[in-house]
Amino acid sequence: MRKKIPFVPSPHDVVEKMLSIADPKPDELLIDLGSGDGRIVVSAARDYKCKSLGVEIDDVLIDHSMRKIQRLGLKNVKIVKADLYQYDLSNADVVTLYLLPDTLKTLKPKLLNLKEGARIICHDYKIPGLEPDEFYIVKSKTTGRNHFIYLYEID
Repeated sequence: MRKKIPFVPSPHDVVEKMLSIADPKPDELLIDLGSGDGRIVVSAARDYKCKSLGVEIDDVLIDHSMRKIQRLGLKNVKIVKADLYQYDLSNADVVTLYLLPDTLKTLKPKLLNLKEGARIICHDYKIPGLEPDEFYIVKSKTTGRNHFIYLYEID
């Protein structure tokens, strides 16, 4: 049994920067592993018109996300109840992650098998043993601290 991954929401200004770096297109699929309250998938679907999929295991967070999606009338986003370690990422064009290094290390083989051209966006933590293609620092107006964003491109 793996330990529960804590839910720590990415500040909205950090989410905006993550999505601007990923720049998902309307015909692309963005998957957020550990989607929490759905803020990344909702913003991606609303602002970039891409297909968005949140993978979450916590029923309370899933319910919260689903209510937000219904309230906004978004048709291009859904939340699935699934284990992020087991979820099939083969159709993903963009994968967003705010996960601790141990989890990223476990997911690394799966992430490296994404299709060519896929982008991985990590908030605050690098994938252990991989050098990012790009690196950004965002000083959040919400938290007042610097947040780190790492972009990995699969080629």
